[in-house]
Amino acid sequence: MQRFYIVILVAVVALLYGSPRAFATHPEGYFPDANVPMPAPVYMPVSHIALLLPLDSPSFRDAAETVRKGFEAAAKREAAIPLTIRVYATSDDPLDVLITYHQALDAGAVLVVGPLTRNGVTALASSHVVEVPTLALNSADVDMLLPPNLYLFGLQTESEAVQVAEMALSAGKRHAIIIKDAGGLSVRLQSAFANRWLSDYGNTAESIEYEQNQAFFSQLRRHTAGEDNLVFLALDADKVRRIRAYLNPATPVYATSRIFVTNQDPLFNHDLNGIQFMDMPWLLLPDHPAVMAYQGPDKKQKKDTERLYALGIDAFRLMSYMLQVRSPYEIAFDGVTGQIHFVAPAYFVRVPVAAKIENGKVQLLK
Repeated sequence: MQRFYIVILVAVVALLYGSPRAFATHPEGYFPDANVPMPAPVYMPVSHIALLLPLDSPSFRDAAETVRKGFEAAAKREAAIPLTIRVYATSDDPLDVLITYHQALDAGAVLVVGPLTRNGVTALASSHVVEVPTLALNSADVDMLLPPNLYLFGLQTESEAVQVAEMALSAGKRHAIIIKDAGGLSVRLQSAFANRWLSDYGNTAESIEYEQNQAFFSQLRRHTAGEDNLVFLALDADKVRRIRAYLNPATPVYATSRIFVTNQDPLFNHDLNGIQFMDMPWLLLPDHPAVMAYQGPDKKQKKDTERLYALGIDAFRLMSYMLQVRSPYEIAFDGVTGQIHFVAPAYFVRVPVAAKIENGKVQLLK
């Protein structure tokens, strides 16, 4: 029995300390030169910034790599920080995320950026192992009391739905018709919009399930008519495109950034005419000083890819501020993903830009 425990102990030590991927960046700089062979892992603890991304996940590798590139671009563009940055690759397995987080702490991490996946953030928030300031790049799967030192930042569309609801409140309407589908994200958007909309006294709301049949479409014009109505579409761009022409033309229509997937196809956007939405300065404000300061990815890439690149930029900038200030309440800056500020107890909120599609083109709103 004693021998069994010794074997288990050796296996755990090997798992925690034996993975060289945790030291994927050169210890003397921010990011490695791909043409220079990496030195053997060094396990002596060194104070550093840890960037935890699911680079070993087949499902999230591309997204993680895009965030890493944005983070690297900001590291090269912004003022130098007094600490090395090390990239820690994880899979999308929550246990692997926790093990790698422990590796970073044992190696001397004084601040962690990541995880990127919702299940990784949920695992970390539930683990009670957050010993250093940690900037997670997503939200948890469920509402929970977050441990001290854990802060949330990211591209959660649910936050956009809340901000779109606040924009819609200025229209002076009292009844919101929310059209959603059965997808998890759509349900979360419906809930986020409705909660904010109904928080104003006297407002009412109803939810309608999207159906792919002509009878459903035919009823929409009559159902959405009315001087006191507005419509919120908790749907992706393709479904919004199918549904738009069937909505009453006099009724204001709102959506999230999910509808903005291209500016290269005016015919696609023409089908979205009149819809108001919100998205980040990175995509809507090319003359924005912070946007102009960075060399972005190929603009022919998908909008979601560009958003992830921008997330990497602002993640680095936010991390830099966290190193400088004593309180998160002191942090507020004009980011490429939006105006960023702290909201208690642990959220860095980004406020995007309001826009409207007219004649197939995006026009900014005040």
